[in-house]
Amino acid sequence: MRTKGQRVPRHGHAFVTVTARDANGFLHHFDEIEAPVGALHEALAILQLKSTAMEDAHREAHSA
Repeated sequence: MRTKGQRVPRHGHAFVTVTARDANGFLHHFDEIEAPVGALHEALAILQLKSTAMEDAHREAHSA
């Protein structure tokens, strides 16, 4: 149940907050934004495609 005054995203949107840790251990916090759910899915897909795990998998596939 929502409490009085609590914001909710518009239909088809989501509130997104990102926290990232860099190679030096520093945390980077990005403010909450309201984004279309489709854009959220696309952004996550791009991050997965660019991930080091994906690069390693491609490297292993090509060396086999």
